[in-house]
Amino acid sequence: MAKALKMINIHPNPQQPREYFDAEKMAELTASVKEFGVMTPIEVRRRPEGGYEIVMGERRYRANKEAGNTTIKAEIVDVPSDIKAFRRAMGENLGRCDMTPLEEGRGYRRILEEDTAEDGSPLTEADVANAYGKTVRHVKIRIQLLDLVPEAQHHLTHGHIGLAAAHRISELKPENQQAVIKKWAKGGDDGKAMDENSLLHFAHQVREQERQPGFFDVEELTEDEKTERRAAQIRTRNKLDQIERVRSLLEELAKTPLEDLASALEGQIGARLEQLERTAKSLQDAKFAIRQAKACADARRIVASSAAEAPKQVESGTEDAEVQTVDLDAEFATLLAEVITENAPGDGGEERHNEDAAADETSVPVAA
Repeated sequence: MAKALKMINIHPNPQQPREYFDAEKMAELTASVKEFGVMTPIEVRRRPEGGYEIVMGERRYRANKEAGNTTIKAEIVDVPSDIKAFRRAMGENLGRCDMTPLEEGRGYRRILEEDTAEDGSPLTEADVANAYGKTVRHVKIRIQLLDLVPEAQHHLTHGHIGLAAAHRISELKPENQQAVIKKWAKGGDDGKAMDENSLLHFAHQVREQERQPGFFDVEELTEDEKTERRAAQIRTRNKLDQIERVRSLLEELAKTPLEDLASALEGQIGARLEQLERTAKSLQDAKFAIRQAKACADARRIVASSAAEAPKQVESGTEDAEVQTVDLDAEFATLLAEVITENAPGDGGEERHNEDAAADETSVPVAA
């Protein structure tokens, strides 16, 4: 049963799952508390040294304090240990629209490290996933994000980059993560910001280069292979030169008066339109391929630069690394598809009085 407890006797949990609190949403919640009061009681447990510690309801507690109230409605619960209290707090916060993926990852990792199954055996990622209604993949991705360098963690937390790209970046070596973030922050050669799709592809290319060091080293080719490489370069560049001539023809066609076009293409307009649509499709495919090639070349430079600067190290756990590589290959197409989902507008994070609005697990802020 809820009681009115003095705010002075309630203490935040220093190990609670939430670390980042969105200032704008906290302001909205505070305004709601000022008008309606705390509609949903917080949960607290007794402290051995006196007073109470928050189990669930950190945001409501903060908003109530900011509103200037001296008491708050709370339910006193009996939680046997710190980790059990933490798990209870995780359960409340996982459905909140502004709990960050990194907070989730840290929470899952702590539970795996500190808690056990009923029979005393270590918990698995599947156990944690089942406990919170998540997939094993969801849990693994959030834990993987903890390998991000601080700069990347900052941009993910503040919605500058999306979950899919952040996950791919987290698989890179720290020095390559920093190089990718630096390039992303700088923008493309055209001066435009790198969008989420491009960032994901670029991070993927860097990952591929990490797996295949030296693949593009011309010095390792035989003379015959070098000759074939130069011939292939000439053929490809000639094709692009021919495309430039086609572009001039298309510009000339576009400037032709409509009546002249209709007369010249009498009986063939439909077929010629289909011809141009096929050409446009091929142009888009070629443009995409060359963009990918550029990302590959940029990734190669990043990995080569990192390899030159970093000391040689003997890698351990080769067998485990191979298993992980297979998993990453299988996930890439899924991650790329999720970018579209992530970019879909959410519900705006509206508050229902003092209760945080629930959000789908894919609702992650993404840089436009």
